[in-house]
Amino acid sequence: MATLDLKQIRKTYRNAEVETLKGIDISIESGEFLILVGPSGCGKSTLMNTIAGLEDINSGEILIDGVDVSNVEPKDRDIAMVFQSYALYPNMTVKGNIAFGLKIRKMPQDEIDAEVKRVAEMLQMDQLLDRKPSQLSGGQRQRVAMGRALARRPKLYLFDEPLSNLDAKLRVEMRHQIKRLHQQLNTTIVYVTHDQIEAMTLADRIAVMKDGELQQLGTPKEIYNKPNNMFVAGFMGSPSMNFITTVVDLDDDQNPIIKVIGSANSEHHIKLPQSMRDQDGHKVVIGLRPEHITDTDSEDTSASTRLGLQIEVLEPTGPDTIAMVKVNDQEVACRLSPEFEGNIGEIASLNFDLSKAVYFDGETQQRIDF
Repeated sequence: MATLDLKQIRKTYRNAEVETLKGIDISIESGEFLILVGPSGCGKSTLMNTIAGLEDINSGEILIDGVDVSNVEPKDRDIAMVFQSYALYPNMTVKGNIAFGLKIRKMPQDEIDAEVKRVAEMLQMDQLLDRKPSQLSGGQRQRVAMGRALARRPKLYLFDEPLSNLDAKLRVEMRHQIKRLHQQLNTTIVYVTHDQIEAMTLADRIAVMKDGELQQLGTPKEIYNKPNNMFVAGFMGSPSMNFITTVVDLDDDQNPIIKVIGSANSEHHIKLPQSMRDQDGHKVVIGLRPEHITDTDSEDTSASTRLGLQIEVLEPTGPDTIAMVKVNDQEVACRLSPEFEGNIGEIASLNFDLSKAVYFDGETQQRIDF
């Protein structure tokens, strides 16, 4: 186990006009599982490669256990990396692939055999040791790649989108396997993915990136419930957070309010703090997760309201039903109970749990903290 500190990491490729990494600052505790997440091209894989030493940085510091390794060769950083492509030796057996790094280190054969046995039992690969990669399924190959990394017992593990080549069922199984391994070994892991479900289920903390910049670093609960901005809010969650654009208005008593308008003339006014009084005419975006617009009542009835909304699309998923409606003439996703009996075109009375709402500045897209 090891700590990892990234201090003002900057990276610009030769002939590139824009920085790929723009001053990334992240500190990772020993035994922590950090996930780097973001859309394609956000810089997450580049950041991973700089940690591994596969790419140089232009400025900044990479510290492992407090030691600056920014200019240290990859082989001397004591890091193991699991790639998306498995990177197994096709001419070697499973046992040979797992043992390869140990042989390079000139470990005694009896210790190699013991380590291979330990890893094989941990990953439930005892029956596969004599097979070659061509005889394995995708999930089995990924387990071998993980086993090769685990056998080295490095200070730090790096996973670069290890599950993206697997089908949906295998991804779920391997996710459980990785989660279980981390709980057993308490290892320090940095994991890159574009899959926000992997990020939410595996991570101790999540680093959300966009265009080479760190947008937010926090626990899955913090990222989900208190996103820093509309990008983070929209990226995390499936279906993603709904954004309802409103305009600050003043009521007859000069209190700042915003309006939520449904179908059939249904309307609700949300009173804002007096600090928003000088924002009359300013755009405010209400962020509500689909599960906070439902056909069932909220526990906190004082902070909820019902609106009549016309059902435009219904998508039964089994455990729930996703409905598309319009609020303030904007399409909104709602998560309804599986027993919902409404039909497309009908007006349904749906409950808005406004205690869970997040508000964003319509211009800057940053979260407003009242």
